[in-house]
Amino acid sequence: MILRDEGLGVLATWILEANHAFSPELRFLDGGVLGLDLVSEFERHSRLLELDAVASLDSPGTIYRFPGEALWKREGPARTAHEVDLLDVLKIASLLGPVPNLVLLGMVPAEVGGPALGLSSLLQKPFRRYLAAILREIRHLGIRVRNKARTSLPEILEAKTRNERP
Repeated sequence: MILRDEGLGVLATWILEANHAFSPELRFLDGGVLGLDLVSEFERHSRLLELDAVASLDSPGTIYRFPGEALWKREGPARTAHEVDLLDVLKIASLLGPVPNLVLLGMVPAEVGGPALGLSSLLQKPFRRYLAAILREIRHLGIRVRNKARTSLPEILEAKTRNERP
């Protein structure tokens, strides 16, 4: 179960996969459940774009873009909302070899904790801006994007929960 707004990165990938076709070199991965296993992904890829909730005192819906070098400097606010976050994984991966060209594109959540599928009402409008920012970043990486559908988040969540029931 995704914990409310903390799952906005996963929700964004679901929407992107449902509504867009991408060049074959793009691969989505749910890193939130991998923890330190993400280190092996760092070894396999030269470029990574992480989509995540960012812990910050700024207003919910604030969008951040941190290139990898900026992440090294962040020790306090604006870290991701996970026990083992991206900065931890970066530090460990750097001990093993070169780290990929990395960008964290994140957004400040409104509601965290408690099992709930979907976004809080405060993030509905900012989430559309977040999706647009992700698509711009993907295109900036030279990845081709083609629109293929207009499936809404509620429709995707309904399909996901229907497929997960026994």
